[in-house]
Amino acid sequence: MKRLIALLSIVTILVSSCDVLEQMNEVKQFANCDFSVKRVKINRLGGFDFSKYNSVSDVGFTQMVSLGQQLMSGKLPANLTVEINAKNSNSSKAAISGLDWQLYLKDEQYGSGKLNKYVEVLPGQQTSFIVNVEFDLLKLLASENLQSILDLVTDMDNKEKLQKLDIMLKVKPYYRSGNNIREYPGYLTIRP
Repeated sequence: MKRLIALLSIVTILVSSCDVLEQMNEVKQFANCDFSVKRVKINRLGGFDFSKYNSVSDVGFTQMVSLGQQLMSGKLPANLTVEINAKNSNSSKAAISGLDWQLYLKDEQYGSGKLNKYVEVLPGQQTSFIVNVEFDLLKLLASENLQSILDLVTDMDNKEKLQKLDIMLKVKPYYRSGNNIREYPGYLTIRP
């Protein structure tokens, strides 16, 4: 009976070790994927839902007045969604259990957080994942006027305007091994 328990213990340890090694390899493959920013969208600005606006003319008078007051007060809170595309050109699966991220705009950090979601990219495939961040848009665009800010907010798919933001996302993938979290050693940098 003791031999059976010892044998089962050894098999359990070996299976766990193989699982950890496989997860480490998947994280390394993830780090070798080609990343790009697929889409950037401002969902909320100054407490208003901007997700459905296509142009500045969609913004109502009351919202314009409120945004103007916030602009004058020196704070304009925004909620930004960044959709990241990961393309796996490798011959084996790339996967993570989640990641820590940091959002930089014009080389200044504006937010950070965690994505607690399993992301898998099969060989020769691509997938997208989303991170959300809240920040003060005026901190970034201190020299801009309200019209310029609204033009940018309603046209985030415009590559020229997006480059003006100089967005950089740094991600640190991780995987779970039992109750432990193992992190990739360093951040990966992603730009539009």
